[in-house]
Amino acid sequence: MASMLEEKDAIHETLAEYCFSFDGGEFDKWVDLFTEDGTFDAGRLGVHRGKAALRAFLQNIPLTNGLPMMKHCVMNEVITVNGNEATAKSYIVVVRAKGEGVLVNGLAGRYEDHLVKEGDRWRFKTRKVHFDLLGDMR
Repeated sequence: MASMLEEKDAIHETLAEYCFSFDGGEFDKWVDLFTEDGTFDAGRLGVHRGKAALRAFLQNIPLTNGLPMMKHCVMNEVITVNGNEATAKSYIVVVRAKGEGVLVNGLAGRYEDHLVKEGDRWRFKTRKVHFDLLGDMR
């Protein structure tokens, strides 16, 4: 049985994989981070339940050379583990590019997560994003 620190470390990996898989255009990996009935509550961008809805959400992401021109930076994670379930809250900063490496305004906010352990993997049951600070996202 894994220790509490090992479980928290595995959850940190899930939070990081979310960013790397989305930003790297590895959308199948991103969807696989959610349970079959997992929910992504993207605020003004809608609530997406289940893997089919998550894949549909991805169809609206603007891509350049197959990649979203953004980077998600997650920090200040606070994780509570209770058996095979966990909650996490963290800050998020997203920076966006326009054209060849020109950074434009992004956003800052918070994630609220409910995760469950399936086998040896932690997955999102629900992930809610709160957009606290919005820049000019054009």
